[in-house]
Formats: sequence, C-alpha cells, structure tokens
Amino acid sequence: MQQIPDRARRFNFAAAVGAAVVVSLACRYLVNATAYWLLDARGAQIGWAAVSATFSGMAFPLAFFPAPFATALYLATPFPYLIQVPADVLIERRTLPVTVAMVGGQAAWAVVMLAVARRVQRRAERRLVIQGG
Repeated sequence: MQQIPDRARRFNFAAAVGAAVVVSLACRYLVNATAYWLLDARGAQIGWAAVSATFSGMAFPLAFFPAPFATALYLATPFPYLIQVPADVLIERRTLPVTVAMVGGQAAWAVVMLAVARRVQRRAERRLVIQGG
C-alpha cells in the first residue's frame, strides 16, 4: 500500500472528524426532534444509541459484516460516517483516493442530514404553533 503524505493524512483526519461531528449533531438533532410528535424523546434516544453503536463501528468494526451488507451501510445510511470512517482515516486503512472519497461521502451525508434537520425543524415549528405553544 502506498504511503500517504503526512500533511494529507492530517488534513484528511481533521476533515473526517469535523464531518463526523456535523453528521452526528444532525442525527442527534433529528432524534431529539421526535419529542415534538411523541412528547418524549427517551425511547427514540435509546433506539438511536443501540442502532448507532452497532452500525457505526463503535461496537465492532464494520468489516465484520458481510461485504454486501457493509457496502449497503456505507451507501444508504450515515452510520459508518460517525466512527468507522474517521478510524479508517486515522489508521490509514485505505489508499489516498479511497480515503478522500470516504471523507467526501461524509460531507455529502452532512449536507443531507442538515437539510433534513432543517425541514423537520420547520414542520415542528408549524406543529408547535398549531398546538398553541
């Protein structure tokens, strides 16, 4: 495997951690926004903790999953971009082009999750006004 230059490695890791924080913030915001409809977000928070720990790479590396399932996780969910991608970037598990693509995927999920959070916030504000709050 090729050696990634130190400057690129540091930049990629900083970008991966920054993007992971934004994706996590948006996901947790959405989980907590369920309180507008459920009036209590504790169940959603517990579900989020269980699902995100399993599918983000916190409980065990995503490489333990079968390859098609792991690929589906990377393409269809934001979970791998929370823990697994920054860890892979840090330990230089992939080549530089793959690492850059993974950080780009994080940026894309950050944009998507922030847009969804904004839309949910607008719907929640309308609901709150209708409830008289």
